[in-house]
Amino acid sequence: MSKYQRPWLKGILTALGASVIFTVCLGLFMALTLLIVSMEEGGGTLSSESVALTLAIVLLSQGAGFRAGAITLSIVPLLLTFLLVWLIAWLTKTLSRSPQAYVTGLLLWIAIMWIFEQNVAVILQDPVWFIILKTATVYTVGFLCGALPQSQLMKRCVQFVRDNISERLAVSVKLGFVNTAVLLLGYFAIGLITLIVWIVTNQSAMLRVFHMASMQTGSRIMTTICTLAWLPNLCLWAVSWLFGSGFAIGDLASFTLWNDHAAGLPAVPVFAIFPQAVSNDMLRICFISIPLVCGLLIGITELFLPRCFAIGAGKPGEPVNVGRIIVQFWYPILSFFLTSALMALLMNILFGLSSGALGQHRLAHVGVDSAASSRVVCLPSALGFSFAWLLSVVVVAMVFAMRLFFGYLRSRGKTSENETGASHSDADNDTSVPDISNSSVSSSATGLTPEDETEIP
Repeated sequence: MSKYQRPWLKGILTALGASVIFTVCLGLFMALTLLIVSMEEGGGTLSSESVALTLAIVLLSQGAGFRAGAITLSIVPLLLTFLLVWLIAWLTKTLSRSPQAYVTGLLLWIAIMWIFEQNVAVILQDPVWFIILKTATVYTVGFLCGALPQSQLMKRCVQFVRDNISERLAVSVKLGFVNTAVLLLGYFAIGLITLIVWIVTNQSAMLRVFHMASMQTGSRIMTTICTLAWLPNLCLWAVSWLFGSGFAIGDLASFTLWNDHAAGLPAVPVFAIFPQAVSNDMLRICFISIPLVCGLLIGITELFLPRCFAIGAGKPGEPVNVGRIIVQFWYPILSFFLTSALMALLMNILFGLSSGALGQHRLAHVGVDSAASSRVVCLPSALGFSFAWLLSVVVVAMVFAMRLFFGYLRSRGKTSENETGASHSDADNDTSVPDISNSSVSSSATGLTPEDETEIP
């Protein structure tokens, strides 16, 4: 096989390997879950439905919702989506990152997903072309995550930036991306902590739902593990709730910091962990202030850190360079604006993906309002960066004002010393006059005139 044919073949291996590994692992888990449930709950075996259900879950993890009888499910299990993207990226990085590999891998991936679509036992909500578009997008994102970081294109872009863009501008852009990653990971961690608090607080309610559904221990464990596929979704809902927007379970329930209205919810165990309203006003204010504080702390740290923007007033003896001062405050504005724009884009996408439907009528929308949730997250974060920038301006202005003030005091001190020295010299001149008069007096006292004194031998 020639070296020109290898990239095409490796692309096929990437798509085939990712689809086989992901589908087989998910299928084995689904078969085990259905077997345990059928053994504990009685009735006919459900393992025969594992293949069709696995194919539907694979498509659901790529955004293709389905309907089975009265059940409609279009909430994307984001944990499975992230795992699938990571698997494609890892195989791409291992086998081949060439464009030829992408083309063949994408075509095979689309063909495999089309076969899955034709063999599912449920009704898919999207048309075929839209399902193909969604699956192609997932494969493309995974391939780019594996190919771009070490590709020649990325190296050329980095070299172009180093050659044509100033170092400070490049640092500002880099910090914009770093800030976005830090905020996303930080908010996700905050959402995970909030979710754990919900579970600990409301575990008794969840146990009551298990008991009402007459679920045995094995079924409880397996269904709880299945729920972990939607763990990132729940973390995003927790972030929206904590920062003031909240989330809803269709028309049946809504959860915010101010209310926890719920009526007629289905007996789904995960619904029992959802929180009650917070009655303490000060605690609510602290919760909704978290993104503001995060933006403020990150902004202050980067503004004054020597490795970042290193905002300062210069050394005391240096002349004031107005141009340099204006320029050093311009770059943080660019970085913070880039962070705010990226946060708004990514949070809208993530909140939109985290929501979906569990039914066709009262459960037609389950999750968050992506626009409102993004606003309560991104706007306070941007305000925090703005306050940090204004604080740095105030600090530098105060430093210059103090230098001017102390310089004025030193000049006044020098002026006073000069005046004191001049008065002392005048006083010395005044004391020399009496000496001359005394000598003349002493001469007159002797009865001699100056002419007589000159005649004395």
